[in-house]
Amino acid sequence: MSKPKMVVLAFLHREPMYGYQIGHVAEKFGLPVWASIKLPSIYKALQELEASRHIEGEQVMEGNTPPRTVFRINAKGKKLLQMMIRQSLASDKTCGNDWWLALSLSWKCLSRVTLIHAIRERIDRMQRVNMDEHSDMCGQRVQHGDLPFIYCYLWRIGRLHHEAELQVMRELLKDIENNEHKDYFLNEGE
Repeated sequence: MSKPKMVVLAFLHREPMYGYQIGHVAEKFGLPVWASIKLPSIYKALQELEASRHIEGEQVMEGNTPPRTVFRINAKGKKLLQMMIRQSLASDKTCGNDWWLALSLSWKCLSRVTLIHAIRERIDRMQRVNMDEHSDMCGQRVQHGDLPFIYCYLWRIGRLHHEAELQVMRELLKDIENNEHKDYFLNEGE
């Protein structure tokens, strides 16, 4: 999965934009920090997506400013975006921020049923991880001198994060299952 390509396609799925504008929105949402997506990778993604004909660029003049290329997503780009998001949410290799990035870009890309399935799968995968077992093992390894004591604190914060994420996932699932936010989802058959 190319995160910058997914971000560019998702932003263009909402509205036509030029490169710097995409970078500005990405900056506004903190993507350079939590998703490691910076302006150079956005420009590279724009070039590659235009070359592969997933987006189309058009030169636009506004006043006395130099011309800008405004990009639009096309049907081929929408299909690629939907596939990238579906794969990211379904993969057991997509973890942490990357999974949440894909989720945050899923507006009008997935049906309600598909998103419910993806969230249930993630909850199931997360519930299979036994954080207590890891904490016990960490404590034993510290006592035997195999690990520095600080690792117990790292495991503890990991466990708290894991529990909090599971709780949020359950709340999100319940919200979607209650048939809220119908305008967020792709209609069945689209």
